[in-house]
Amino acid sequence: MFDNTIFLFILAIIILTIIVSITTAIIEQKKLTIKIKQLWTNKERLEEFIRPNARYDYQYQSYRSNYAHDDLVDDKTWSDLSMDSLFQTMNYNFTAIGEMKLYATLRGMFKANNKTLIHKIKTSESFRNYLSLKLSKVGKKYYPFFPDQLTAIKRNNLLMLTPFLPILSILIIVFNKNLGILLTLLVCSINILLSVFLKRTYEKDLKSIFYTSNVLTQSKKLNELDGTPELNINFNHFKSSRYLSGILVKLDANDIGSSIILLFKIIFMLDYVIFHIIQRSFFKYIDEVLESYDYIAMLDNHYSVALYQTTLNIQCQPEILDNHVKDESLCTFTELVHPLIDGAVPNNLCLKNNILLTGSNASGKSTFMKAIAINLILAQTIETAVAAEFKYVPGHVYCSMANADDVLSGDSYFMTELKSIRRLFNISSKRQIYCFIDEIFKGTNTTERIAASQSVLSYLSNMNNYFILAATHDIELSSLLDYSNYHFNEIIEKQSIAFDYKVKPGKANTRNAIELLRISNFPLDIYHHAKEIVEDI
Repeated sequence: MFDNTIFLFILAIIILTIIVSITTAIIEQKKLTIKIKQLWTNKERLEEFIRPNARYDYQYQSYRSNYAHDDLVDDKTWSDLSMDSLFQTMNYNFTAIGEMKLYATLRGMFKANNKTLIHKIKTSESFRNYLSLKLSKVGKKYYPFFPDQLTAIKRNNLLMLTPFLPILSILIIVFNKNLGILLTLLVCSINILLSVFLKRTYEKDLKSIFYTSNVLTQSKKLNELDGTPELNINFNHFKSSRYLSGILVKLDANDIGSSIILLFKIIFMLDYVIFHIIQRSFFKYIDEVLESYDYIAMLDNHYSVALYQTTLNIQCQPEILDNHVKDESLCTFTELVHPLIDGAVPNNLCLKNNILLTGSNASGKSTFMKAIAINLILAQTIETAVAAEFKYVPGHVYCSMANADDVLSGDSYFMTELKSIRRLFNISSKRQIYCFIDEIFKGTNTTERIAASQSVLSYLSNMNNYFILAATHDIELSSLLDYSNYHFNEIIEKQSIAFDYKVKPGKANTRNAIELLRISNFPLDIYHHAKEIVEDI
């Protein structure tokens, strides 16, 4: 009677734990559904915080060697354009693999340009909500290794039989109670020790296996959703993994019910057996697993792009120009702005000949150049431009802008700049090449800077398929180079200076450095003396 009471008590606790877990899951599901419905309206992310385990560049770094170097946005250009900030701004992904793919997309590996899918996400609330809900099930709690990076862990076929040993020993109790109890205790002890020891051999991959099972489960559901691209996968190959993966979920042993279930898993070595069953199907159909990963990430990216587009005050779908038409423009745009600057002033321009950009400090030269470069990248990766109209010839984008001393290598500002510009000569591609150079050779004296700048910019202008947009304070270069001249200027009134941030044809005819001395309340003797020196030069 006492034995039955204990058994019923344990069974009741397990049942109660399951009921509480199911009830909690239902409540959390309802909360999540309500929150997801509000994300689009409020233009919010599901999670605003950045996870400490986030590895946005993992896919890019892992597979970049499979791509031609010139097809990717290099590190210097990425840094100069503050592309990390842009990535964070447009990162509305629900999944870790979605984040990693979006980063790799902006680096030039992929495209997120399915216009039909983006339109569906924007216009169908029910479609968008269901898609969001399933993607959120994959989530960001864990950043997985990609399936093709995992190494199959060899299984021991004898150990695969260990779940049956406790059952057999319990059955022996019916025939020989003392022997059965002894064997049961012995077998359970051995299985517990084996579970703890063997888990060390596969624990690192356990989370990736579970994550992959979840990816496959949500891929199947989203593949059945009307409006999503078709995924050519036989999901029957992974039926066992979808059904068994839930048992691999890590339980927090902070209540009696969870502790009992956890002990049950250990005694019957369920994690070991199920891990190897699932792992076998994954490695057998590895290509389909990778397709499933890419499918979830692709859907996630298109949701992110669709929502990002709605946050922009102005945006358009870029139009590709024919690059075989001689003497025609390479890029033309109207009302183009920098996507990271609120209230940015729009500009119009046609990029045909190489351009030298002059103008005073803080007049808008650098921001304008970065706006063009960023929009060229966005146009070629997510088919979005932050402009009223944007037409362009596709090509590589390279920048040499925000140079600085490199303390680790010991390079001075000038040496860092030399290396940055030198790499522009090593681009081996038949495609169009866009080079953006800001304040060229700023780190050396005026005489040599002008001479070196004129020589380098002239050389680059004669290279096939190159377009150069360079900014400088050295107005002398506008007369030395066969470049089209454009400028930015300022308006100085008494104790204030104002900029309109509009690009204008011709070279700059104003300077503001000395006037800024006066406006900044330097002693008037310094201001007047500086003006006299300038007039004498």
